[in-house]
Amino acid sequence: MAYRFLQECPWQRLRDIRERMPNIMTQMLLRASNGVGYTNYPDNVVQEFVRQAAETGVDVFRVFDSLNWVENMRVAMDAVIERQGLRRHDLLHRDLFDPARSKYDLKYYVKMGQDLKAAGAHVLGLKDMAGLLKPAQARQLITALKEEVGLPIHFHTHDTSGAAAATILAAADAGVDAVDAAMDAFSGGTSQACLGSIVEATRFTERDPGSTSRRSARCRTTGSRARPVQGVRERASGPGLRGLPA
Repeated sequence: MAYRFLQECPWQRLRDIRERMPNIMTQMLLRASNGVGYTNYPDNVVQEFVRQAAETGVDVFRVFDSLNWVENMRVAMDAVIERQGLRRHDLLHRDLFDPARSKYDLKYYVKMGQDLKAAGAHVLGLKDMAGLLKPAQARQLITALKEEVGLPIHFHTHDTSGAAAATILAAADAGVDAVDAAMDAFSGGTSQACLGSIVEATRFTERDPGSTSRRSARCRTTGSRARPVQGVRERASGPGLRGLPA
């Protein structure tokens, strides 16, 4: 984002972030052999990128492969291990209950989770990029992964279908350890579910995150002020809006 849209040095942006929040962990998405691009790179390029990212300030590396191919993730995973970064390895979700796609059953996901754990994962990521995971599926899948794999589970989804908040609440009931959400003004659509709604839905329950209404209101106010600037939220919905490059 810093390089492509803002024409900034991404390493300097990362150093600036680290300077301003030294006690908060930073994370990045690493597309295995694709690095942060959209093509396969030589192993030494991926390894050097991980080295530079770790030295500049990235703490958590979220490694995934679009085809759930663990072998294609190994170079990136090993590079993160060498740099002693926190490894969150992701498995991508397909429709769990679709009888026409019986390959992607619970055994498939449990086996992959076990393979990722054996490869050195600290955290198992459940990545639902299209927002298709339904609440009942989330409850069953996360329960099985918790029982059979035993790693902390971080659930990432998008609100494309409009059902992300319901799925997150079901995941919480099943014992998920972390979820991703977006500040209210930037939530919905192809973004994540609304953080304020999730906080309120879990208030005074066993999964209450402990965030106060005042803090949530401050986040909403800040986000509402930032959203109109160059159409930052709308950039996720289409190219070139309000003068932003595609």
